[in-house]
Order: sequence, then structure tokens, then C-alpha cells
Amino acid sequence: MTYVVTKSIDPRIKHAIDVIYETYGDVVSMEAKNKDLLKFGRNKLCQTTKSTLMTLPTGVSNETYVSTNIITTISSATNTDTQSVTVEGHTIAAGIFTFVSQTLTLTGQTQFTLATPLARVSRVVNNGSTNLGGRVYVYQNDTSTAGVPNTNSKVHLIVEAGLNNSEKAATTISNTDYWLVSSFYADCLEKVSMFGIVHFEVREAGGVFINKIDKACNDTSSANHDFLPLLIIPKNADVRLRVSASAANKDFSGGMEGVLLKVV
Repeated sequence: MTYVVTKSIDPRIKHAIDVIYETYGDVVSMEAKNKDLLKFGRNKLCQTTKSTLMTLPTGVSNETYVSTNIITTISSATNTDTQSVTVEGHTIAAGIFTFVSQTLTLTGQTQFTLATPLARVSRVVNNGSTNLGGRVYVYQNDTSTAGVPNTNSKVHLIVEAGLNNSEKAATTISNTDYWLVSSFYADCLEKVSMFGIVHFEVREAGGVFINKIDKACNDTSSANHDFLPLLIIPKNADVRLRVSASAANKDFSGGMEGVLLKVV
């Protein structure tokens, strides 16, 4: 194994670099990437079964993952939304994910076709000088009514009305990156007695979602966990936070954070 570290490095990261090489055979570098990653989300309608911490259409608890680049469309529920936005996600080819960032101008309730169709969409951010006025949807090719897609299962991301960025505690790691997760958290945002079990789930390429850890939170206490050693998320993996609540239609939020390493 040969790689060069040109400046002081956290021993936890150095250990993870060694483990990645021994486990996956990849040489990785923090300096070659120089990027942190925080993914957070909120779901105001968490169910007693597992619900992803992201905004979804009413009646939908989890995103329907797809295996081809069929996420093609963005629109707003408000015609006045004509701001520039950045859409981040991944394409897929032969099971390999490639990160894509594209900037476009919304056309209100009229559907806008993405320049690069996606298999995953992880973030939408408002680049304009005015606030977004309505919900913004990213979805598969579908009919829509006043900017709202007609098939709930085809929706893969929603920017909630009143916000200027998406809240989605789920992401995908590309074929050229590893993610070292240092911590995650979750909170119950209800004002009445309520609790939830938080599930940190990872799906490696070709596999199924595996639960890495469970934590509990309630209306008076957060769920917090620091990973030591750091949790290694390999390339071409999906990650998500889900909550199973003690009662239906409850409000929870959560996030996970760490640093990205580049395969060199």
C-alpha cells in the first residue's frame, strides 16, 4: 500500500484509510477531495413503520429507488417560482454512480426537463435572490396538475414551501468517493409525549439496506451518536435515516455528517 499524507491527519481518518485499503482495495485521500458532507431531513408524517426523514407526498413514507436514469423533471406548485436552482444527484450505469450537479431556471408550474436525467437526486438549493414560494418537486416523467406530479411514487425530492433548500436525510456515494460518517442525530419535534426509534441504514452496491445502529429520541431528549471508529460508507452506496414513531403522522428530523475521501 502506498499513499502520501502531506499534512497532519486525524488518527481516526488515518485508521479509516487503512481499513478501506484492506477491505476494498482502494487507495483514498482526504486532501484530494477536501469536502465535508452533511445530510439532514425532516418528515412531518412519520408512521409507526419506518419513514425516511425527508419531505414526501402525503401517504408515502419512503422514496421508491430506481435503477435507471428516469428522474427527469422539476416543477413548482407556484407559478412565481422562476429562480435559478442547483440540482445535485447521481446517474447510474452498470451499477456505478456518478455525481452530477446541474443549474437550471424554474419555469413555475410548467415542467422543466433536467439536462442530465438522474437515478438519484439528493439536494436542491435556491440560487436566486428571492425566496421560493411553493413546493418544488423533482420526479420521474409524469403528468402534473398545477406543477404537482400526479403519481406520488414517482416523486424523489421535495423542497418544502417556505424553504430554499431540500431537507432529505438520504444520499448516495459515487464510484469515486468514500464517506466517513462521524455522527448522526435525530429529534422529535412534537409538543406532546412522543418517541421514535431512529434507524441508520446503508445499502452497498448490489445489496439490500442494512441497519447499522438504532437510537431512540422523544419529545424531551434527542438521539445523538458519535462513531468511533468512523463509520465507513463505501463507494456506490445508498444511505438513509428512517424513524419508526410511537404513533402515526408525527414530526421528526435528523441528520448525519462526515468527510468525503476521494479514490486516487
